[in-house]
Amino acid sequence: MSKVGLGFLLIAALLLTPLWAAAAEFKVGVVDGMDVVSKSSAGKGVQAAIKNKSEELSKPFGQRRQELAKEVESFQKQASLMKEDARKTKAAELEKKMQDFQKQGADAEKQLQQFQESQLAPLFQKLEGAVKSVAQQEKLDMVLDKRNAGLLYMDPKLDITDKVRSKFGG
Repeated sequence: MSKVGLGFLLIAALLLTPLWAAAAEFKVGVVDGMDVVSKSSAGKGVQAAIKNKSEELSKPFGQRRQELAKEVESFQKQASLMKEDARKTKAAELEKKMQDFQKQGADAEKQLQQFQESQLAPLFQKLEGAVKSVAQQEKLDMVLDKRNAGLLYMDPKLDITDKVRSKFGG
């Protein structure tokens, strides 16, 4: 190898050595945030509240769906006996009822989503505080969420989920 090539390798090695040393000191933790939240008593309470809200919002739709189904079935049976104008009017009426039903369903779904977000936001803020506390305690440079990081492999010793759970609280 020429002196220039050897010199270049030596300079490159000297320049890159601090990067390797810094990378060796870089500490990463991994936490399963959803596991922490969903298994906590507060998380279970929120899950129950969301389920109750969902049932409350969906109750009127079960009965309304049955009523609409009966009206459609009745119309289909009578349609051939109806005059064309009456049939068109009734079909338009049923179409409007179906659209209103779908709009009400979309509104209820939006309400449920807003309720869910409002209930989960404080838990995720608490989780963030617990993660920060553990990260500082463990002198971690970065913490990844196990479910959202696209993580394909990790050394189990990097998982700080149990420590975060203890900071988060039951």
